[in-house]
Amino acid sequence: MAQQSEALAIEPRNAILEAAAWCFMERGFNATSIDDIARELSATKGMVYHYFDTKAELFFEIHHRAMDALLDEVTPLATASMPASQRFTEMAQRYVRTLILTRHYQRTVSEAVQMLLRSTTTASQRLQLTRLQERRNHCESLFLTVLEQGMAEGSMQAQRPRVAIKPVFGAMNSVINWYHPREDETQEQLDQLVGEVVDVALQGVMLRS
Repeated sequence: MAQQSEALAIEPRNAILEAAAWCFMERGFNATSIDDIARELSATKGMVYHYFDTKAELFFEIHHRAMDALLDEVTPLATASMPASQRFTEMAQRYVRTLILTRHYQRTVSEAVQMLLRSTTTASQRLQLTRLQERRNHCESLFLTVLEQGMAEGSMQAQRPRVAIKPVFGAMNSVINWYHPREDETQEQLDQLVGEVVDVALQGVMLRS
């Protein structure tokens, strides 16, 4: 609690976003109120509203940060000097690891996007959703480009790369739905888990020697 109070004092926006992401993941976006987020922070509702006007605004900021975390990890590898199959594998490993480490942000995105799409959205919110979808498409395109390079090198396979990339992402993204951290989990165990998820996700596009 002391650390949370310190974070709220030093970086209030970050602290509010952290609290909101945990609340959205645990309660669901629709069921979470600004009051819930304030209680999680041991702060007032007015404190939250000072930085964010609406719950939707919180969601959009969380979504951008979730995408920042993923893109920051995979973008440098997309053009790294190594064989395409190795680049693709390491990108996938970093992607899955980041999903796990930022699970509360990623779960919020997964649920709230669907909720917003089902509800009446403002023109500004629709623009935000479009921008965020463009960022998600860009992330996918980084993997797609490397897959096509791997096919040209003869180390990767796909009849239709744009179709083949979809189940790869489906398998990787699924980790946020079933992974639950254990208090005694070691770094080695986490590494093993990431490796197992990536092996399953990539088995359809990797040529085995």
